[in-house]
Amino acid sequence: MAAASMNDKQALDSKSECPPLFDGTTRLYFSSRCPYAQRVWVAVKYKGLDDVECVEINLSDKPLWYKEKVYPVGKVPSLEHNGQVIGESMDLLKYLDDHFDGPKLAPFEESKKEEAAEILKYTDTFNKTGYTGLSMKGASPSEIEEVIGHAFDYLEKALGKYSSEGPFFLGEFGLVDIAYAPFIERFELAFSEIRNVDIRAGRPNLTKWLEAADTVDAYSSTKVERNTLVEIYKQMLDGDYFKKVGIVADQSKAVPPTIAVN
Repeated sequence: MAAASMNDKQALDSKSECPPLFDGTTRLYFSSRCPYAQRVWVAVKYKGLDDVECVEINLSDKPLWYKEKVYPVGKVPSLEHNGQVIGESMDLLKYLDDHFDGPKLAPFEESKKEEAAEILKYTDTFNKTGYTGLSMKGASPSEIEEVIGHAFDYLEKALGKYSSEGPFFLGEFGLVDIAYAPFIERFELAFSEIRNVDIRAGRPNLTKWLEAADTVDAYSSTKVERNTLVEIYKQMLDGDYFKKVGIVADQSKAVPPTIAVN
């Protein structure tokens, strides 16, 4: 399936009217360009929640009513459900699993639940390490790989542990894949196109994961066009966005936790 440039409707901006809030409709407020929001968008699609209204917010020109009437934090994603609005992507993934029907995102087996929790603890470190590498202007590919390599090697080892069961984390597509997918997608593209670094090189499990993820419609249908993402990241990196907002990791060479292999 072709990547999605946006949701079915125009993203709402400062000129858009506020939807009829708290009328019993469950609404996901998101941006197709935000990896955190994409996590929850993928989950809604994967669980087949067709009754959830997906409302795209233009992050460059956000409507005032979104912060004033919907979500005071002003960020995406957020979910309007049962008269309340909650946010934070990882919290929302759990909320969707606990309150809605459809395929479960979290694994059923106790051992895999523990494994999932361990891998998910690494998401913030992984993301910060990736953005640190992308922000290294003027660095050679080998210098960048030295900084980011341990983070992608961590994923490679985690994927390898259950590779006999399938190409995804813990074997089957689920919570961990959804948590990492939007970031791996962007890193694979931005490192390749902007920093001349191939995160797939020497990582066969990660390569298989990238190929397999694109076969999952709930994920592939949420992807932004590659050329659009490249331009977005070029602008962000030119303006040192990740440094300015404090995302870039201070200790980029910190050793990640190990994945135990039975």
